[in-house]
Amino acid sequence: MAIILEVTDILTNKEQAALKESLQSFLALIPFQTLTSQIALEHGHPKAEIQALFDTFSNESLVTLDLILADLDTGQRILEVGAGLCLTSLFLKQQGYNIIALEPALGGFDIFESVKNALLKHFSDLELHVISEPAEQLNTIQHGSFDLIFSNYVIEHIPEWRLALNKMASVLTPDGKMLHSCPNYTIPYEPHYGTLVFRHFPTFSKRIFLPKDCDLGIWNSLNFITLREIKSFCISEKLSYTFKRELLYLAFKRIGDDPLFKQRHKGLAASLASVLLATGLVKLLKYIPPACATPLIVEIKNNPTVSTSSRSNFC
Repeated sequence: MAIILEVTDILTNKEQAALKESLQSFLALIPFQTLTSQIALEHGHPKAEIQALFDTFSNESLVTLDLILADLDTGQRILEVGAGLCLTSLFLKQQGYNIIALEPALGGFDIFESVKNALLKHFSDLELHVISEPAEQLNTIQHGSFDLIFSNYVIEHIPEWRLALNKMASVLTPDGKMLHSCPNYTIPYEPHYGTLVFRHFPTFSKRIFLPKDCDLGIWNSLNFITLREIKSFCISEKLSYTFKRELLYLAFKRIGDDPLFKQRHKGLAASLASVLLATGLVKLLKYIPPACATPLIVEIKNNPTVSTSSRSNFC
């Protein structure tokens, strides 16, 4: 069983490192092969697709934890929006955090839903509460308030993302914050498919850049959100916003360090990363303004102060 950390405040650097190691231990102890066989037998889904989901979401849970590590506090009430297979939420619940997962139900027969439900059943003793309504339906009467709300590569899949962010802001505590990571489609790159995309010409982009036999499920869900649009939304709603820097640099570093991530971004991005990493030029990416890079991480608060990154939004 993974080691449970005894923390009562914001984590120190040492505690953050220990929590990351504990997540790796948590993932290593999940009987993925057994669960894969059970799901395949009960629902008829191909084992390869089930295993691919486990691999992808296990890998992403490490990135999701990185997103919020510096802001975690056991005294918080936390909401993960678009929790996927709920691996991050299950782990944090095991560690003693007061966390709720939001993952809209898809009907119960989809392979994703089958895998998610199998994991929730496996960890039923944790009693993780999962909200099955979309973020656009959040309200304090039904769901209460949260000190920390976060999502990792979710906002770009929400058609009414402005309404969703508005509802998330409405359930924040006065001193609460949101942390969201998503692509910035100002940059003509689609990370889910690892291909070029021109956001104003999605049909043309799909015809020219996507393989003919690829699954269009993710593509059809994309809203092609941009940093500039998020900034404009926050200003109109009187929300404080800050965009974190150096994310393009970290993304290219991850391509070099993470084989699974590199496989997902094979082609142009992987080739460019190899050149930049080999020559050391990757360090120059640290100085690219957030508005001119992808992905983005935005911190949003119910506090109409000036953004620390607004001066860099010239792309």
